[in-house]
Amino acid sequence: MARGPTATRAAKRMIKKKLLPIFVMAAVLDSGFGSIFALLAKIRGEFGFDVMGVAIIGGAGFVSAFIAQISLARYADRGHTRLLLWTGMGTAVLSMTVLAWSETLIAFIGARFLFGLGEGIFLPAARRLVILSSPEDTGGALGQLSAFQMFGFLIGPLLGSVLGEYLGLRMTFLINGALILACAPLISRIPVVEGAILEAKSVIRQLLRDRNIRAIMLAVIGYYGSFGIYESIWAIYLDDLGASQIFIGFNLTLFAIPMVLVAPFAGKFAERQGGMTVSLIAIAISIPAVATYGMTSNIILLTGILMIHAIADAAVVPSIQLSTSRLAGDAQASAQGLLNAAGLVVAACVALGSGAVYQSFGPFWLFAGWAFVMSLTTAAAALLGRGELRREAEKRLEQTQ
Repeated sequence: MARGPTATRAAKRMIKKKLLPIFVMAAVLDSGFGSIFALLAKIRGEFGFDVMGVAIIGGAGFVSAFIAQISLARYADRGHTRLLLWTGMGTAVLSMTVLAWSETLIAFIGARFLFGLGEGIFLPAARRLVILSSPEDTGGALGQLSAFQMFGFLIGPLLGSVLGEYLGLRMTFLINGALILACAPLISRIPVVEGAILEAKSVIRQLLRDRNIRAIMLAVIGYYGSFGIYESIWAIYLDDLGASQIFIGFNLTLFAIPMVLVAPFAGKFAERQGGMTVSLIAIAISIPAVATYGMTSNIILLTGILMIHAIADAAVVPSIQLSTSRLAGDAQASAQGLLNAAGLVVAACVALGSGAVYQSFGPFWLFAGWAFVMSLTTAAAALLGRGELRREAEKRLEQTQ
């Protein structure tokens, strides 16, 4: 018997209530990430690292997250979801402990590497769980997961900046580690839906044979590349423009506000309009914002441009995850891991290279140059994924008839 709209809505609310522990843990992890992010300028000032050194600290997390997602995400598809969740949280706690006692560039790089490893282990397993638990509202559930992650990122920079200013770096990292540790027991309360156990050994190669998956990989280059610049350079850029540490934390928090508010609705919108369609349009909207970052030294105007970029990014995240889930079949964690791994390797390269470009050529060429790359990759993704875009257009047409 078909369920009515009221019963369907009640079922969706029940599913999301059961998923609340995973949403909370994702938020706490991203809060820790945001705290590290906001404190890069303070780390540079206290320990005397140059811009390139700080960029390497930022890039190290992308490298480790790439390694984790390309090599370990598949084990969630093979029945080890809960183990990956525990391992990811434990690695993040270890990272914060190492950060608290770091004094050398190598130590900070190693600690940031560990945190990226923890997130890279945790997130694909978490997304697989959310996707399998919400077959009737996958876009909405992924949007809600993104919103919780962004809420954590919203709190993290401001909390990190305030704690760092008044308690110092060591206490800030220890408090972040304690928060992650306190939330770890929530893993035992998560109803793990395993679904079909994936037996294929060459799952990554199988996924990459699909031209639509390859189109998604191209699309994420623009999104993750701009994020690589953002993590490694943004706090430094604002610091060089004369912004205080509190303003830097406040600015990073503002970036997350539209993502918290928009992501759940963007996921539902992508469910109706098509994940690939919505993600490519949103990336295209963000390109002018990225291009103009280096054209002004007014930090208030920069913040306004940042908000436009944030709204576009809020639509990219759940829609591109939804598009990937529609094409993945039983390889949900593997596909989500591949999606993020492709983006993270780009983010790592861009984060490392952006320090050199910023130092040698300045912010204008850094941001304008990446906007040009985004234009090329988005156009290429639309061309390669035209079959999936056509299918989504036909589905929209059917819904209107």
